[in-house]
Amino acid sequence: MKILFLSRLSEDWDAPLKSLREEFPEEEFVINDNPEERINELQSSDAVIAGRLTSGEIESAEKLKAIIVPFTGLNNFPLDVISKKNIKLYNTHANAPYVAEHAVAMALALLGKVVEFENDLKKGIWNRTKESDDMWNSIRNKNIGILGYGHIGKFITKYLKAFDCYIIGFRRNVNSESDDIADEISNNLDEVITKSDVLFNVLPLNPETKHIINTEKISKMKGKYLITVGRGETILEEAMYNGLKDGTLAGAAIDVWYKYPGKSEEPVMPANFPFWELPNVVMSPHKSAHTPRAVKAMIEDTCENIRKFIISQRQK
Repeated sequence: MKILFLSRLSEDWDAPLKSLREEFPEEEFVINDNPEERINELQSSDAVIAGRLTSGEIESAEKLKAIIVPFTGLNNFPLDVISKKNIKLYNTHANAPYVAEHAVAMALALLGKVVEFENDLKKGIWNRTKESDDMWNSIRNKNIGILGYGHIGKFITKYLKAFDCYIIGFRRNVNSESDDIADEISNNLDEVITKSDVLFNVLPLNPETKHIINTEKISKMKGKYLITVGRGETILEEAMYNGLKDGTLAGAAIDVWYKYPGKSEEPVMPANFPFWELPNVVMSPHKSAHTPRAVKAMIEDTCENIRKFIISQRQK
């Protein structure tokens, strides 16, 4: 079988890929990131490791049996075409504890006014009064709503239990799972928003979740904090900006955005609205999974998915 990698691999892949080649010497592992050869390579591949594929590319790949995504998000894939062609789709959640850690760190920075105090102190401003503007807010004993209660949400729950927080998870399926550690699970978004002091948005992007947090939902978040590490387009950008600017939202910590630099080396601002001008915003450049341990974990899990695919084909 031919296993195709459609992107240039970092040196972190060297040892795991060497192990795969030694374990499966009869399989062909091909690395080709040349866009002009992409279609030809796909047409002869049994499995592809890629972060993005179009409907046309998948339709042209008549031998393709598996798409293995080396990260979590699937919003860059035509899921209907993949399902129609009965192609197996793999992804990895190995970055979940690290994304959750970054989300909690941003929440603590936001509520604790860490960035604001640092910027002021660099100017000699000490914020030492007991006026409300100089006080920070503790996350301890807060009601926490986690929108998209899955792998990442469970780690957020685990970390925030140390602060004696009450956790309310939002997801479509409310059936109890043995590893649930949230205090409540609900499929009623308005209910979760109403009950929560701090909301973590960990939602994936799909037709059901695009702009699920809109002007109406933001209007229900009076005095609440919003931390977003899922996908930017799950929140209507203008609604979040206006909610922050007019004081409906107490603050937001944002790691996922609306505009990205791509291959450009020029500075690119991350949104169509100037969030960076607002004092109640903590910004992060989509870095929640960018730690050496997370990268290593995702590569190892992706390689394990490749192993599973090869073994499943041999058992047929």
